[in-house]
Amino acid sequence: MNYAVIDREEIPMLFIPNVKQTVFAEKSRQKEYALYIHIPFCKRKCHFCSIPVLTFKDETAIDSYLDKLIDEIKMNMNNLKGCVLKAVHIGGGTPSLLSVPQIKRLLDVIIGQFGDGLPEIVFEANPESLTQDKIDILAGYQNVTLNIGIQTFNSHRLREINRMEDVNHIKRCLRYALGKKNLDVGIDLIVGLPNSTLSDVKYDLEAVNEFGMKNIFIYPYRSEKKSFFFDYHKEVNYLSQDELIKIMEYVENEMYKGGFIAKSMYYWTRENKPLYLYSAHQIDGGEWIGVGAGAYSYLNFSVSRNSSIIEEDCSNATGCNKMRCELVRQNITSQLIWDLTFMIKKNDFDAERIKEKYGKIAEQYLHEILEKLEENGYSQQKNNKIRLSAKGKVLLDRVESLIQEVVLR
Repeated sequence: MNYAVIDREEIPMLFIPNVKQTVFAEKSRQKEYALYIHIPFCKRKCHFCSIPVLTFKDETAIDSYLDKLIDEIKMNMNNLKGCVLKAVHIGGGTPSLLSVPQIKRLLDVIIGQFGDGLPEIVFEANPESLTQDKIDILAGYQNVTLNIGIQTFNSHRLREINRMEDVNHIKRCLRYALGKKNLDVGIDLIVGLPNSTLSDVKYDLEAVNEFGMKNIFIYPYRSEKKSFFFDYHKEVNYLSQDELIKIMEYVENEMYKGGFIAKSMYYWTRENKPLYLYSAHQIDGGEWIGVGAGAYSYLNFSVSRNSSIIEEDCSNATGCNKMRCELVRQNITSQLIWDLTFMIKKNDFDAERIKEKYGKIAEQYLHEILEKLEENGYSQQKNNKIRLSAKGKVLLDRVESLIQEVVLR
């Protein structure tokens, strides 16, 4: 096998607060679910990224990985007959590293297993590995959304985060994709990258207007453990916490003025039809299956993570393709924390869903959490709806910690 491990991953605390009991995997018979397909390969790792990825060297490695991935998809199809598949999300890593034949092979398997009436398939891409031929293939299927991780249109910032800095190529890819009538397109942008200023944000928003973008995820920069910037943070200049909050407030005002609607914590749209259904399904408390090395699943109040012997031994092809599953059963406390943590990611808090699911047991927690969020400036009211403020989005780690502290106290 011609690839190497860049990093490892542990199950985030979000998934297993106050839970120690492990159980064996069970078949699920849930009515609705979503499917996440993980492609763990990258050409190189972005300096802000903490996700474990494998360096891509040749197509043979991905061919071998796809063999196992497709087997896993088919296995889950057998286990979930009669259930409704709400959405498919192909993420990574860098799914656009797949060749044209590999993309076609994967999509054909998905359509063959689940039918051609799927509500949506989201395919993530890095402009560096995205070509017109790959865009053509994606546009040849129904209900595909191409999500392009642009991060910024500033070539200096791109170079500093270890991404391709050819902005003209990025714009050509974006323009070509937007020209496909049968393809929905969205982009990712990051606000507050190291060494950036308000002028960077204004430049990125000008590009948004230039292309008439309808779907944008705008994330505030966060320094995450296991990322290059986290380890070498002293060598770059960061915006202060207050500066980043002010810039996020500026961005949100500009998005509203531009006719965008906030559908979730970071997703803005001017689209008439619902997109990014996998993310919406998660936020609404839905369950999903994750296939591929390192992917997470949430079924039957259990969180499982696929690990792979690829993390320990890449000395032979057979060993690199073996998967095993680590599964943790949630108790009622961790279920509540889980649901509350997803609730706040919806544009308007869905407190009624929490009350309906947990009854009176949740009311005392909801009251105290909402009170503390407001006290700290993490939430705001608009049209009698409660949502995270720009400060809450920037300081999401603190918001999540606050939820855990209230419920676990």
